[in-house]
Amino acid sequence: MKDKGILIPVDFTEVSENAVSYAIGLAQKLKSKLVFVHVYSVAYPSGTPIGMATMAHNVTDTTASQEKINKEKLDKFLRGFPELDKLEFQAMVGFGATVDVISGMAKEMNASLVVMGTNGTASRFDEIFIGTVTEKVTQKAPCPVLAVPEDASYTAYRRIGVAVDTDSTDNEIDFEMLSRLLENYNAQLHFVHIANEQERVPEKAFIRERFGKLLVPMQWFFTVIEEDKPEEGIDEFLTETPIDLLVLLYREHGFFEALFKKGLRKKMLYASKAPLLIVK
Repeated sequence: MKDKGILIPVDFTEVSENAVSYAIGLAQKLKSKLVFVHVYSVAYPSGTPIGMATMAHNVTDTTASQEKINKEKLDKFLRGFPELDKLEFQAMVGFGATVDVISGMAKEMNASLVVMGTNGTASRFDEIFIGTVTEKVTQKAPCPVLAVPEDASYTAYRRIGVAVDTDSTDNEIDFEMLSRLLENYNAQLHFVHIANEQERVPEKAFIRERFGKLLVPMQWFFTVIEEDKPEEGIDEFLTETPIDLLVLLYREHGFFEALFKKGLRKKMLYASKAPLLIVK
């Protein structure tokens, strides 16, 4: 299976620095190439003329200058990670809207994964995830996105949790990255279903049918938690079953939408402890 590389957006914050360290650990295990990208925009002085000819000239000169400055800044930042000397990596800068540049680059390089940091372990959940660049990238990126909380340190995956719903007809989700992680880490696979009172509780046979290719020869478990609020069900699951990585299956509707709908104010346990992998 040819590795297509891991894309890591960098904004020079401590959160970003932690995400880079985490991605390096993954790359060492998966033997992946790393591609770092810093997205920038150009600010113009308040007295800049707005005539079209003048503006075109200024855009060209300013963009070229900013590209050089930001590339030098990125290179300097990455020199702070000596582990990169033993890995294949590339450093790039992009000009434009952050989400569009990241998603476009992930598509162009056919990335296997995007790794991004999230901040605010003491913040409410919608301030951590909803409406942020990371959440928007999960919508637009053509590949899985790994959100790394600012306090999360890279560790070998011993237990991987996967939140599932009863929609067994959706077979378009790409499990390639999850399969690679399970194979490389020989991790236990823990499925969890959060069921409300009106919902039919699935049996283990549902998991075998839906995820059969992931289960051989893995050690796997299935837990059902009865809870009307999905975020509280996830809290309970992670309290009872400490895991190293939580996986959500991205869909526009269903469990993912319920868990990440706007207005959600519940603090999530995994926001400070378990990295979150969105596969789609």
